[in-house]
Amino acid sequence: MLKVKNVSKSYGEVKAVDDVSFEISEGEILSLTGESGCGKSTIMRIIAGLEKLDKGSIFLNEQDISSWKPEKRKFGFVFQNLSLFPHLSVRDNVFFAISKKDRTNKRLSELLGMTGMQGLEKRYPHELSGGQQQRIALARALAISPRLLLLDEPFSSLDELVKEKIRKEVFDLLKELKITTIMVSHQVYDSFLIADKLVILKNGSILQDGNPIGIYQNPTSEYVSNFFGASVIIKGTNNQQVAHTPFGDIALPNLPDQFSLCIRPENISINTADDYDITGIVKEKLFKGPHDVLTVRSSMKDEEFSFETERCSHKIGDPIFLKVPKDKILVFE
Repeated sequence: MLKVKNVSKSYGEVKAVDDVSFEISEGEILSLTGESGCGKSTIMRIIAGLEKLDKGSIFLNEQDISSWKPEKRKFGFVFQNLSLFPHLSVRDNVFFAISKKDRTNKRLSELLGMTGMQGLEKRYPHELSGGQQQRIALARALAISPRLLLLDEPFSSLDELVKEKIRKEVFDLLKELKITTIMVSHQVYDSFLIADKLVILKNGSILQDGNPIGIYQNPTSEYVSNFFGASVIIKGTNNQQVAHTPFGDIALPNLPDQFSLCIRPENISINTADDYDITGIVKEKLFKGPHDVLTVRSSMKDEEFSFETERCSHKIGDPIFLKVPKDKILVFE
């Protein structure tokens, strides 16, 4: 449906977006994610027509819309700060971007019904909770029956309990209405729960894109591995195709001379002294509800790593022996 092709944008000497290309199909939810300053919001504003690109093109259904004004694109936009008009009622905020002939009670009822805001049309933004304001901003974006919906950090201002509820409501609504959506988020968990496709950015360039599960299981770099999910990173050297690390030696094929081993916490199991791959001393143990977070220090060098595990009986100072499936270990140069 939408294709971003070789898009670049600079502000003076700063290259905010550098030769970015990706596609989104009709009905998909795509998340642009990365640390602050990676270019994700700039890309969204370029797609919306709020920023002019320096190079590249934006295609909508094979038509080049790069020079179209925002109103011609007919994209719905929910801004990070929501941008509700404080002097307008819920009704007038929702109807702000549509023509007077379309501002019917039936249409208002549909939009407020979609977003669970029935009966609140006469209230003003200051009379609404954060979650309610979020719903009104979404209803306003949906009022124009957008070709594409753009969400800029849609859950960042909500506390965790409200966020979980609103996030599910938004996801269910977008899927029910089959609305093609691009979301900007620095919260990987939000992206993981909502998006069909991820585009991970750093310094204005794409590091990796694909479906969330594929990226989680097969990150192409240590940066993506750390950013996308908790990882245990252990530095090592090649000793005749044996990974020599401060926590023990593991035989692995095709090792470079120096590397980092990446292991997901769920692939680490606590084992016995007669069957283990890596070992160390428990330096710290933190209670995390049904789980413990253990910090393991090497007995050979001053190095350590932390991982979350099921509740265990180990105490600080105890030796610990860990088993790791060889096919679950990722190697990064």
